[in-house]
Amino acid sequence: MNVRVPVWDVWVRLGHWAIVVAIAFQWYSGEDIGLIDAHATVGILLAGWVVFRILWGFVGPEYARFQTFTPKSPQMLYQSIVRLIRRESEPTPGHSLIGGLGVYLLLTLIGMAALTGMASTDDIFFDGPLVSVLPRVWVDWASSSHHLITKLVFITAGLHLLAIAYHSLAMKEPLVSGMIHGQKPSHGVQLSRPRADTTAMRVRGALLMAACLGGSYSLFGLYLS
Repeated sequence: MNVRVPVWDVWVRLGHWAIVVAIAFQWYSGEDIGLIDAHATVGILLAGWVVFRILWGFVGPEYARFQTFTPKSPQMLYQSIVRLIRRESEPTPGHSLIGGLGVYLLLTLIGMAALTGMASTDDIFFDGPLVSVLPRVWVDWASSSHHLITKLVFITAGLHLLAIAYHSLAMKEPLVSGMIHGQKPSHGVQLSRPRADTTAMRVRGALLMAACLGGSYSLFGLYLS
């Protein structure tokens, strides 16, 4: 029976929409020297969010965990691609396996963009918080790589939007609404523990999010700046 079940917890959903806004702002502010401080602050918070999402992939609810969307074999990944081409939904309420690879890619690129930004300098107006503690050769590499990596983030985000459109229009999957209210079709799968909609999970996520974002801003935005 394909009933709707709670799949995405509030922290995955808030993080998803916050990333949309943050990436759009970083794209807009990246070349504006008047917004460089805000650009750097958002980058620092993005680094904290990446740490949160990695940890949440181990201690969060069932479908936030990496184990639920990591291919166990190349054959499973191949089958996921075939289903996508055939417009067939995977029998899981959470991420498809090919979608899971997109999660890994976006986390990696956002993390790299944040780290290279914090290690960058233009030798005139801006020094990232890591510039003073890293060897000059690393700073030079980060400064020259940051723009390329951020472009890859924007490209990946664009591909993500195209994938959402394909799933929504061609495959009739409620991805956008699911990321708003957290519920998706069960595909006949019985949800196990931990659940996404419990008070304990909300509190756990709030504490972890506060620690990761607060720690990132305290270290990179206050202590090293």
